[in-house]
Amino acid sequence: DDMIIALAERYMSINCACFTPNHGRIDDIKRLVEEYKADGVIDINLKFCSLYDIEGYAVEKTLKEAGIPVLGIETDYNDQDSQQLRTRIGAFVEILNS
Repeated sequence: DDMIIALAERYMSINCACFTPNHGRIDDIKRLVEEYKADGVIDINLKFCSLYDIEGYAVEKTLKEAGIPVLGIETDYNDQDSQQLRTRIGAFVEILNS
């Protein structure tokens, strides 16, 4: 029984968009930015995952309101957009370094 309870507690503590509304995930992102002194956040969402897409809007809005630079990216499991992602991330890093 203890193992099942521990497993259930672990699954329920995962910050995933499927547990919406998920203010804890957004709070954790802000906490991690402060803890690691991050210059910005790259929020990656998988295409066709409606929950992450919807929550991505809230993540970006909250981070921008907190003055934290954020780049929202939507991608999938193939590498067809790798050059485009490289360009977008490179531009974001340049903005952070300026």
